[in-house]
Amino acid sequence: MIRVLKKSLLMLLMIPLLACAEASGPYLEGEHYAELPDPVATGNSGKIEVLELFWYGCPHCYALEPRLEAWIKKLPQDVEFKRMPAVLARHWVTHARAYYAAALLGVEKETHPALFKAMHERRENISDQASLAAFFAQHGVAEKDFNQAFKSFSVSSKLQKAQMNQRKYRATGVPAIIVNGKYRVGMGMKGGDKELFDVVEFLINKERQKKTS
Repeated sequence: MIRVLKKSLLMLLMIPLLACAEASGPYLEGEHYAELPDPVATGNSGKIEVLELFWYGCPHCYALEPRLEAWIKKLPQDVEFKRMPAVLARHWVTHARAYYAAALLGVEKETHPALFKAMHERRENISDQASLAAFFAQHGVAEKDFNQAFKSFSVSSKLQKAQMNQRKYRATGVPAIIVNGKYRVGMGMKGGDKELFDVVEFLINKERQKKTS
């Protein structure tokens, strides 16, 4: 009888330990992902935001695109995906402006993959406003319209906000994934390219559990 009681007591003591093990999961903060010291505000949709930081000149970002697009198509309804052009160097500003100009002109879905392909498959040198205007002209955007959008107040405002948020994300390379303004995942972390989306999904579930608890 005493042995049974001891066994029962031991099992009860182990329950909190098991719960903690489940809560931590297979991925560790500081190894597989970084928790931001100050969360960055997300949109007002009420959904869990997943944001990709990218640069058109980055071969890793280009290589990730097919997997990323396939992953986006399977996202549940409580998750919202966004893209943000990274500005980790001065010459990245031009491509960031081009991305926001495309969004303003309503051609982002077409020009986003096309610009990646032009630069990485055909090795085209598209690195300044003039070459970007010529590229957009190939996709039905008049040079005048592109140049106006490229230098517009709307694009400048979005770029300024993106740069401000990126300092808070503390990203030092791309591609990087920001989950709900709280966590950063990158290929340079443990798990690398192979487990990138597994880590992101782990963090999505972490945020989902917080909402339901």
